[in-house]
Amino acid sequence: MGTIDQTADGDRYVSLHNSPEFRALRRQSHTFTAWAGVVFYGWWFLVILLAAFAPGFYRQGLVGPINVGLLFVFVSFNLVVVVSSAYMRFARTRLDPLGDRVRANLEGDLR
Repeated sequence: MGTIDQTADGDRYVSLHNSPEFRALRRQSHTFTAWAGVVFYGWWFLVILLAAFAPGFYRQGLVGPINVGLLFVFVSFNLVVVVSSAYMRFARTRLDPLGDRVRANLEGDLR
């Protein structure tokens, strides 16, 4: 069994946590998550408030058997797909390159 210097390994992670690259990665991730949360929960609260205080609004017919309530359900499902797709694109283009740099600094370009 080999010996591993736990303090040196811990210091490496502490220095990584304080590095500007890791802070930039966290900041970008948190910024996107905050905006996506505002959009999604804003829509969700709008739907709930309309259902609670204006239930007749959902019963208004649009085309044939389709009413406003069904339209809101359809838009809600699509919003989940749009937010998920936007996050996947954002992660691929902005977060992954930063994460690769952070990993390379941590592992010493072992990959």
